[in-house]
Amino acid sequence: MDPRHDLTPLVLLVDDQEWTSRSIESILRPKGHVVLKAYTGQQALDLVQKVSPDALMVDVHLPDIDGIDLVRQLKRSPTIQSSTPILMITGGTVGRAERLEALGAGAWDILTHPVDPNELVLRMDTFVRAKHDADRVRDEGLTDPGTGFYNARGILRRAREIGADAVRFDRPLTCVAFGPQSFGAAGEDEVFLELLSTRVASALRSVIRTSDTVGKLGPGEFIVVAPGTDQGGAVRLADRVFEAIEANTSVTDLIDPQVLRQIRAGVSATKADEPATAEDLLLRATVALRKAQSDGESFRVRAYDA
Repeated sequence: MDPRHDLTPLVLLVDDQEWTSRSIESILRPKGHVVLKAYTGQQALDLVQKVSPDALMVDVHLPDIDGIDLVRQLKRSPTIQSSTPILMITGGTVGRAERLEALGAGAWDILTHPVDPNELVLRMDTFVRAKHDADRVRDEGLTDPGTGFYNARGILRRAREIGADAVRFDRPLTCVAFGPQSFGAAGEDEVFLELLSTRVASALRSVIRTSDTVGKLGPGEFIVVAPGTDQGGAVRLADRVFEAIEANTSVTDLIDPQVLRQIRAGVSATKADEPATAEDLLLRATVALRKAQSDGESFRVRAYDA
């Protein structure tokens, strides 16, 4: 068991209303959480320079800094990981535009006072557990530091876990590998491949489901493990990723659009009459990708064919 799961979770609560702070503290403390309180945005920014909280709760309206702006600033702090859950709280109504802005800033959810005690505890426990799991994966060296996705060793371990669930519940499982064709000198340039990796990683984040898992195989190459997805669904997933790669303007546009249209995919799916291990699926998807890369303009997506 991860020893951090035995530690007392530290929650940073940022709210200028004393009665609200006491109410939330009275809910979390009996359930084993340590609550560190800040009454202004600046106090919160000062505190995260000294401590690394397991979760944060930020009021939408603070006396010195807008709550959503504070979330953006907190996300830039070296003690706040991408896996650190941030909940926003408000005593009033939240419109759709404000909710979307908060989620875009990095908040995981927005709660309205008065909060349901049981719901708050369940949410906090779930989010903190997810953070601890992500921390464990990062500490064990299973993630790619550039993208935050699993690295080759991490995706293999995670694929084994997903594969075991697929067998247990008799569900299909598919792997989809993505990568560029060989572009000669350009394809061998590290800067070019880094730009391409950023583009593909951004597209994958915008398309994949919560249940899907992504790993980075190498420069410019990624693989998606998609539980509950058959081969047809995997091909449709590949098409959506292609569309997102070509349409995405959130990263630099120094890549020739023609290059983006030459991203290829290889697909490997489980079959009822042919059981396959996680290693088999990952290997077969990679083999199918290599075939797609060598096909020139013939096939953009290739399924594994022994």
